[in-house]
Amino acid sequence: KKLNNLKALISLGQGVDHILKDNIIDQYIPVVRIVDPFMAKSMSHWVILSVLNFIRDTFGYYNQQKNKIYKPRKEINFTTLKIAVYGIGAIGSVVAKDLKQLGFKVEGWSRSQKHISGINCYYGKNKFKDMLKTCDIHVCLLPLTTETNNIFNNSSFQIMKKGSCFINAGRGEQVIEEHLIEKCMSGHISSAILDVYRSEPLLENSNLWEQKNIKIWPHVAAETNPETAAKQIANAIKCIENGKKPPNTIKRRLGY
Repeated sequence: KKLNNLKALISLGQGVDHILKDNIIDQYIPVVRIVDPFMAKSMSHWVILSVLNFIRDTFGYYNQQKNKIYKPRKEINFTTLKIAVYGIGAIGSVVAKDLKQLGFKVEGWSRSQKHISGINCYYGKNKFKDMLKTCDIHVCLLPLTTETNNIFNNSSFQIMKKGSCFINAGRGEQVIEEHLIEKCMSGHISSAILDVYRSEPLLENSNLWEQKNIKIWPHVAAETNPETAAKQIANAIKCIENGKKPPNTIKRRLGY
């Protein structure tokens, strides 16, 4: 508010909810986000890692090594399961396509209709519930808006199949953490892999730390790469200095 000569604000990441939430940036000042193929691929790698760890029971075998147990564990048939990707924009679309390339059945959901070759793309509340009901692995990559705040709650987790896997690299505020913990403790959700939380860094007294079937990452699924991001930032500054609208300027009414 004190920067009277402010011409624009450039986020160092894909998300801008942290910039908009206090409503102190005047409407006429453009807010620009980073949309980086490097970050999209990094996110895709992390999601694939999380999916494969679940399917191949990585941590179950790690525990066997600790206890010197040598025997096979239950195998999941990857040809029959379906993966839901919630948020199929600049990052989510790359993730969905890469999962498809690995031979998985993939469905995508977004605020508005999207079209991605080989992937069933849906939108709207009813289709959101349908995907919760029919998919086995649920990947949240949504932007944080008033519509997506608390979107994963007791009701949505209950609709999911028993034994589902939940993966979140969107925003922590999209998940009611107490509800997720309850469903993980009951076994309704068999595994959760989280990279984002309602409070970051994750509080030392958070119950999430203690859950055996919840894996914790410190918001590193897709970190900003200085080399690739710097080029976008420099270009945005040039556009602003020349009176042009920078690429990836957000739409305030959508929140991204």
